Amino acid sequence: MVVAAVIGAIYYLRRSRITAAGQCGPSSKRTAPSDPAILNALRQNLRLKVMYDEAKIDRLIDFERRRLPTAGEEDLMREAIERWERDNR
Repeated sequence: MVVAAVIGAIYYLRRSRITAAGQCGPSSKRTAPSDPAILNALRQNLRLKVMYDEAKIDRLIDFERRRLPTAGEEDLMREAIERWERDNR
């Protein structure tokens, strides 16, 4: 049941990345603060990928923060997930 919820959250998050112009990527402007439930789902996704190594999660997010200094926390986590998935194919 939890797995289905995480998969549903991931699907929702990936679909919500598509902007009105049909482009993917972090938005340059943040209009509203991120939903804590979404942030928790993204962090849990990262936890599963790095086997619950919280320091590694922080390093992945910090790397994306240096690369994209104006991105919001949600976008940084999404980018960290995408980079991890791309690097671990």
